[in-house]
Amino acid sequence: MPAKARRIVIQKPGSYNGMRIAEALMENPGPGEIQVAVKACGINFADISVRLGLYAAAKNLYPLCPGLEFSGIVTRTGTGIEGYRSGDRVFGVSRFGAYATAINTIPDHLWHLPAHWEFSRGAAFPVAYLTAYYALHHVGHLQSNDRVLVHSAAGGVGTALLHLLRANGNPSAGVVGHHKKVSSAREAGASVVIDKERQPLWETAEQWSPEGFDLILDANGASTLKESYHHLKPAGRLLIYGFASMFSPTGKKNYWKLIWYYFKTPRFNPFDLTGKNRTVSGFNLIYLFEKKILFRKIMEILLRLDREGRLPEMPLKTFAFDDVAAAHRTLESGETVGKLVLRT
Repeated sequence: MPAKARRIVIQKPGSYNGMRIAEALMENPGPGEIQVAVKACGINFADISVRLGLYAAAKNLYPLCPGLEFSGIVTRTGTGIEGYRSGDRVFGVSRFGAYATAINTIPDHLWHLPAHWEFSRGAAFPVAYLTAYYALHHVGHLQSNDRVLVHSAAGGVGTALLHLLRANGNPSAGVVGHHKKVSSAREAGASVVIDKERQPLWETAEQWSPEGFDLILDANGASTLKESYHHLKPAGRLLIYGFASMFSPTGKKNYWKLIWYYFKTPRFNPFDLTGKNRTVSGFNLIYLFEKKILFRKIMEILLRLDREGRLPEMPLKTFAFDDVAAAHRTLESGETVGKLVLRT
């Protein structure tokens, strides 16, 4: 008999008040599907974009249940499923729909939760670490002697990047926007931490790496992209995977800010790129969800690193499922470290 499930639904793009909790019968898993009772779901900046109507992948999908990652317990399996059974502790990714107390998913997007992990860690792990590993090794072509600069170094992806850079032995500069985040970035593995609140960002970066950087990872957008590009070495790579500086801490669209930052965002000249031998790349993890073999291979590596003790736990802050608005507000405040998680 179908079970009831609660979902956080965005009826239409807007502020925190646009999120509602709806209850409905959960469909039985179809052939090749697995039903999971969700115990925790991760919160990402992509969810903020979805709520505000700024996420292209969510266009025309409203009303929409957001959420890209979750953890929980398998309750049912459809026909043709091998390797998973009722009672298994699991974590996974979903192309939306993870802000729920139950979800139907496919085995390609699901993994067994390591025995020493809590559900919160499982819900906070896949998006940040898949993003970080893909950025470093598949887009950034990380080399063992590369010097790397990471913006937003105390956030979810930033922390994952620093963990992986330390595991690979790379020297890294982690940039944070508040002095309270310095210790978090240092503990995550940054060789040096630049506190933008108290230090001039680029002067300090130049002191640490006078010749520039082989790789810079930037999720800020217009506020730092231009100077990030200028601080690349020859053959350096700038990786763009977000535009956080365009968000407003009010929880609403700030149209003037969006317009201002849109026109302030640099456009990279192909003649300059070739003349200075630099690379600018951008990607969005959600458009990689169909690359199931790639996801499996990356996660195998990540879980091996965890078994070897080379991936410390991500700092986490948890919220009750019904407090999703408070969680979004907290993430938008810019004062968080690590990841935020909803517990069902």
